[in-house]
Amino acid sequence: MQLTRFTDYALRVLLYVGRQDGRLCTMGEIAAFYRISLEHLRKVVHRMAKLGYLSSARGRGGGLTLGRDPARIRIGELVLELEKDMSIIDCHALECRLRSGCSLKTALDRAGHAFIAALNEVTLADLLSDKLMRQQFRGVEIEIRKAR
Repeated sequence: MQLTRFTDYALRVLLYVGRQDGRLCTMGEIAAFYRISLEHLRKVVHRMAKLGYLSSARGRGGGLTLGRDPARIRIGELVLELEKDMSIIDCHALECRLRSGCSLKTALDRAGHAFIAALNEVTLADLLSDKLMRQQFRGVEIEIRKAR
């Protein structure tokens, strides 16, 4: 199973914005930090704001902050809201003679539910408090400063 790039970017945005401790940050700085397309990021940020994960302020001096407490952002819930289809296989793409009573489909559905359940054990606050994650952010921030 692989998450879409949209969900990947959404998770990255939450990590970046959550690390800012309430400081407004811009989409430009997020795009530069991760070296990702600003145009793709706009769509992600718009959706995240509509869902309440981000708060955005327009205009000069505007930017993004978290729209929720990081301890209340469960990663599995976010993934379910953003992914259109969590099916591991598409039983309808090909004609399958076993479709009506396939135990493989049942097993794969159980695995998908277990995947989301495992992600729901993790909050954004958990990710932000991870020592290795903090070190990674600091390393990239130093690299960016040196490049300027």
